[in-house]
Amino acid sequence: YRATMSTAGRTASYAANPGQSGNIREDGMVTAAGKGRVCIPTADKNAQFRKLKNTRDNQLCFDCPNTRPTWASVTHGVFLCLDCSATHRSMGVHLTFVRSVDLDEWTQRQIDAMRIGGNGNARAFFRKHGLTDMHQKTDKKYNSKAAKAYRIELEKLVNTEARKRGEFVEGDDGAGAASGGGGGLLDNLDDAMQKDQADEAKRAIAAARNGGAAGVLRPAAKLASSHSGAGRLNVTPPTSGGLKMNGTAAG
Repeated sequence: YRATMSTAGRTASYAANPGQSGNIREDGMVTAAGKGRVCIPTADKNAQFRKLKNTRDNQLCFDCPNTRPTWASVTHGVFLCLDCSATHRSMGVHLTFVRSVDLDEWTQRQIDAMRIGGNGNARAFFRKHGLTDMHQKTDKKYNSKAAKAYRIELEKLVNTEARKRGEFVEGDDGAGAASGGGGGLLDNLDDAMQKDQADEAKRAIAAARNGGAAGVLRPAAKLASSHSGAGRLNVTPPTSGGLKMNGTAAG
């Protein structure tokens, strides 16, 4: 059958042949599968998303209380409502890549990001690292240190799944690159954040020892023992008050 969809005033017709990759339009144009990647058949995509959308955590928009979100940030593996997807688009694809669950075609890698990630994992991690208000200013949330760590670890696990299918992962050498940790997403993130904190502490200590850390204050006052004559006790006799020293009136 043929599916017709309209995006930003443009109508595109797709051939939905279950045996054919869904990334080639009838007019020969290719959808946003990415360089060297292919979208999976539409029927396969819909079957996988039916399971993901039935998960309770994924039935609420990640950024607001709207129900039944039909858009997604592939970069963070979270489901979004239409309004919040527009906000994500305004932040740029370098920070968050947005797709329509129903209208767009997807690669298996992109669906893997939604399966490995999901709104539940993202909420748990963001809250654990101080972002308790999921509806706060969006650009602040996604520019945070926690969001950056989440994106990196999610991509590692998506790449691991791609390698299992025999797909080439950009940046790999001939033998394949090292994958993320052997645990789940949240466990790997905890390990990564702890390592990062430990590395930061080591850098701060090393900088303080070298005296070159910006913002590290060094004492300006000298210790009493460093002054000349510090080893002698000097007593200055009073010169007023009529006191006597060695039988002689002072003053």
